[in-house]
Amino acid sequence: MRNDFNPSQEIGFCTRGPYVYTLCGWHTRSDIPLTSVLTSTYGDESVDIIIQIASGYSPISKDGRRLTFEHSLECSLIGIENVADFEVRRGREINVWPATGAAQKDIEIFLFGPVWATLCHQQGLLPLHASAILANGHITAFAGHSGVGKSTIAALLGSFGYKLVADDILPISFDQNSVPGAWPYLRRLKLKDDSINQLALTSTELVSETVDKEKYFVRPTYSADDRWSRLDRIYVLENSQTDSGPPIKQITGADAVRSLIDQTYHFNFILGSGRFSDHLVFCTQLASKVAVYSVRIPPSGETRKNLGFFLREHLENALT
Repeated sequence: MRNDFNPSQEIGFCTRGPYVYTLCGWHTRSDIPLTSVLTSTYGDESVDIIIQIASGYSPISKDGRRLTFEHSLECSLIGIENVADFEVRRGREINVWPATGAAQKDIEIFLFGPVWATLCHQQGLLPLHASAILANGHITAFAGHSGVGKSTIAALLGSFGYKLVADDILPISFDQNSVPGAWPYLRRLKLKDDSINQLALTSTELVSETVDKEKYFVRPTYSADDRWSRLDRIYVLENSQTDSGPPIKQITGADAVRSLIDQTYHFNFILGSGRFSDHLVFCTQLASKVAVYSVRIPPSGETRKNLGFFLREHLENALT
């Protein structure tokens, strides 16, 4: 990293910023134009989150590691070799030291991934590793590890008219009445060619030349409005070695809590900051208020396609 970075020269940043957005319901001002987020018009209202190109040297030591994660209660440091160093402070401030020649797309991938998840953790939210849709005014989430098909399921249900709430990360909070829910996050999908062709969708651009380079951004047909909505159910997608057995079963109690902990995005923060007890309480409360289902993802491609329709039927039966 170097301290003489000129954003307008390197990756097209406009030094006249800041840019104004609404993310997760937070009024956000950024030195960086966030290409995956619609600009906001909230004007001179108070700012909740600041994203800024930092001056001086990065506080992260260069020890040869490809990835660096250092977490405490109030400050987190995330270093991505050849991309950027990030400092996240008190759930309100993100400082960025871009690497020489870094592509804006790559910076955004990590900013919208582990960096924003860390911000959510600091704010006391649960960034669930999930894509989500709006069904009958309430949120349904599809959680799972990378590559299991969260985005594909959300895209398939979008073709039936459901509105996309988030892709990959769903930041969950409780309202003043302890009702769980979420604001929309990134309302665009990252899909591979086969899913795009299968669902007759149109891609907008390659996600990155270096990270997720086999995926393309896809704008959903329907997107949720920018407002907080209640979370009703979570389907946890898990790869299976066979096509036999019930594809969906409800899980409760300790099994549901363990599943939510397992699907916590950037769990490194929980371990590094010593907040596991608080996180356990959050997941326990959430599991007591939403329906959690385990969904087996079969190895057969055709069976996987049918699973999407089965999920749609399962969801619609719950809504009637």
